Amino acid sequence: MSGPLIFTVEKSRSWIRQNANRINNLVSCSHWQNPYFSSAWLHAWWERLEGEKSPVLLTVQKENGELVGFWPFVERKGILKSKGIWPYIFDEANYFHPLAIREAIPLLVEGLRNLLRKYTFAWVPLMRFEFWEEFIESKVVKGNLLHIARIPRQTFLIEPTLEKFDEFWCQKLGTKSRKSFRYDQRALAGQGDLAFECWETFEDVRAMMPATCVIEVESKKGREAAGLYTVRGKRAFFFELLPELAKTGMVRLSILRLNEEAIAWQLDLLGSNYLAIHHLSFSEKWKKYSPGRQLLRHNLERAWNEGRIIDFLPLRFDYKEKFSTVKEPVRELHWFKRSIRGWIAFRLIRWNMKVRKKMRKRNNHTPSSDNPVSKALRGETL
Repeated sequence: MSGPLIFTVEKSRSWIRQNANRINNLVSCSHWQNPYFSSAWLHAWWERLEGEKSPVLLTVQKENGELVGFWPFVERKGILKSKGIWPYIFDEANYFHPLAIREAIPLLVEGLRNLLRKYTFAWVPLMRFEFWEEFIESKVVKGNLLHIARIPRQTFLIEPTLEKFDEFWCQKLGTKSRKSFRYDQRALAGQGDLAFECWETFEDVRAMMPATCVIEVESKKGREAAGLYTVRGKRAFFFELLPELAKTGMVRLSILRLNEEAIAWQLDLLGSNYLAIHHLSFSEKWKKYSPGRQLLRHNLERAWNEGRIIDFLPLRFDYKEKFSTVKEPVRELHWFKRSIRGWIAFRLIRWNMKVRKKMRKRNNHTPSSDNPVSKALRGETL
């Protein structure tokens, strides 16, 4: 690459809006894709974020002004009047590694480390493993700063090959599973007119948003308060966000209808030869016909034929592991300033992690039916 690269830290609230096109251009050529740092996500999330907030935007540019690196953070207050930096969209996104060409990544990482002269800590929740291994790990392990690094989740991907999708599908599903799935397909089609719809333009995505609400209300996720719109303010957030993403070709909304009734929907985020499955849900009323899996299969085949890498994102479900061809860990990093405040923050966060781990184990523990307590509750003789 000719000419030096220039690293800067931007703190203007208007910088993202003024540079929306440059950010979106970088989305398409970033070495590791991250659809959550496109300008539409950043705009919509910023308006929804409550409380005091200040952006801390790490950028790398060429001499001619071309943006080649971008890593957005926000300043957050910590304990003892300390300040830390969290990534943009910290409560919504599934990845937090930067948008950057390969040559710009070392400058962004070094810039983040240098910010710890001012801030008590920096938090990066979920990073692709290759990014961690190639650019972060050595800085953390060989450096003199306190840190907490862990593997909180795994991510699952499908890398398409030259074989037909049907061949791939047969490899991933056993004979009994394929037979059962074909039965569900015929049974659902026998209930009336079945239609798979795919929407990608601003007008179409905006028009289809109410249908997604109906499915969410009737879905298991919605009833268990785990749906896309369950948290207060989320519906308005996505109603604003998704049509804006469609303006730049970064979203695909698909719906499965039976007799014009929407019974399943899927939200995909699009990149350069890339598709991330952000959300999938279906109406419990039609559960026995596997409408979610039918819509998923339809969309997987479409993405496969388009030559896209399919990213299930870092949250483990059995179907993700079954269909994936690549499984890899994602990394989380807490990085601390070497100071008294940094040491206190380090100890508190590590203690909090241990407490939460114990709570999860306690909640997941189910006593055996032969457990003496279980027998006593049933009135059986011990």
